[in-house]
Amino acid sequence: MLAVVYAFEKFRSYLILNKSIVYTDHSALKYLFAKKDSKTRLLRWVLLLQEFKFKVIDIKGAENLAADHLSRLENPYKNVLDPKEMNETFPLETLNMVTFHGDSNTPWFTDFANYHTGNFIVKGMSSQQKNKFFKDVKHYFWDDPYLFKICADQVIRRCVSGQEAIDILKACHSGPTGGHYGANYTAKKFFDLEFYWSTIYQDAHDLVT
Repeated sequence: MLAVVYAFEKFRSYLILNKSIVYTDHSALKYLFAKKDSKTRLLRWVLLLQEFKFKVIDIKGAENLAADHLSRLENPYKNVLDPKEMNETFPLETLNMVTFHGDSNTPWFTDFANYHTGNFIVKGMSSQQKNKFFKDVKHYFWDDPYLFKICADQVIRRCVSGQEAIDILKACHSGPTGGHYGANYTAKKFFDLEFYWSTIYQDAHDLVT
């Protein structure tokens, strides 16, 4: 259904006043247009398609040569690359954890990301550290592949770290629209772009200095 909506939106100027035919091997598509108790998203798609004149023709999957061809594309590198066995030695509790090679590359928000992606909590924390962690983590949420923070001004900002954060900070200070302002104003521009970095003020001061 979404593929049909996308196609009609993409070629709207060609299809708007013409009769069209949609060939599909998904026979249920014909009944979705007449379904009365549809979900909100489906209803919205149906409304988008109402301005077009088209009919749906069902064809068997075996006769849908385009889709059949795409699903049977040959891999020219099949016998060239060395076969690699799957690594099944890792423990299941580490599945989906956000990990990085080397401590220097570990983002400051790794613990928050791991908690929201798989309820992973750092072992060995004191009760005071746990209280602070759970107080802070409720201000973050995960939207794959990024972690976001709901800041005190109720603006949602994406958490950044490492070289990406440094590049953004440099652009805010000395980029084409930077203006070479002071540390506080540079940090403000960083926040205005809806990014968040835990040590932004200190790093902005070091950069400007």
